[in-house]
Amino acid sequence: MPLVVVAGARIVAWDSRSILVGLNALTPLLFLPAWPVAVAAGLTRRWALVATASVAVVAQVSFVAPELLAREPAPPIGPGALRFRLFSANVSAENDRPAGIAEEIRSSRPDLVFLQEATPDLVAAVDRTGALGDLPHRVTVPRTDPFAGLLASRWPLVDQEVVEVDGRPVLIRATATTGSGPLRLYSVHVVAPVGGGRESWIDELGEIADLVRAERQPVLVAGDFNATWGHRAFRRFLDAGLTDASPARGHPFQMTWPGDWRLLPPLLRIDHVLTTSGLTVTAIRTGRGEGSDHRPLVADVVRPQPSQ
Repeated sequence: MPLVVVAGARIVAWDSRSILVGLNALTPLLFLPAWPVAVAAGLTRRWALVATASVAVVAQVSFVAPELLAREPAPPIGPGALRFRLFSANVSAENDRPAGIAEEIRSSRPDLVFLQEATPDLVAAVDRTGALGDLPHRVTVPRTDPFAGLLASRWPLVDQEVVEVDGRPVLIRATATTGSGPLRLYSVHVVAPVGGGRESWIDELGEIADLVRAERQPVLVAGDFNATWGHRAFRRFLDAGLTDASPARGHPFQMTWPGDWRLLPPLLRIDHVLTTSGLTVTAIRTGRGEGSDHRPLVADVVRPQPSQ
């Protein structure tokens, strides 16, 4: 069975080739045919096929178990905690319907907005609607390609920086000066691991993870990682002390891409909201993402009152 070969490649050569990166992204779906095959083979007493299909079934369970078991109870939130909302979306540099994104932002009433691929024209169009009117503080990457971006905040921003890897902006980071103390913000957009981009994708994720490890304040990290839990590079990214909000809140299949297919729902969860200790996402949902191939993420986040 070919799925056994794919499982073996995952074990011995995890993400070592672009084709494996693509197959590993599909881990929650790719091995599903093995389940009915195993059942049918058992009913017809084809024991060799049962054994082969069972290998693929066991492999899939072992591969997806860490993400499925990542659910954790939200800690109790005491009085005085900082509560805020994040809207994060890859809005597509070619988006010709910015009014849809603007309406989603407005209706979400966020305190922070991270937009990937937000070109100057798109940002200007959203600004004209007033959707960002309550978020006067911002950092932009004013480009016309997919590595444009915007980080907008209700609170003043200091330590603003656009981080580049190999000449490509992959991260907007800044410190929001909230009434509950400083909050580090990371808006991420790394290259897709296709078309020769696999090594750059690994390097970019590694560079951002190193920056997270060096932080001394709580960090909110969100954006388009072009990566799933099926990828070694993303697992290593999480090892920087990050919690992935969707599985933590019981939504491991909160898929975000591709969000523009008419007949099929999104198949991959490559957009994420992540937090370090000191922050907790209490709720997270996807939006529509009109005009984009990504679904937005809207997350409610809490920072407990610092102890005196």
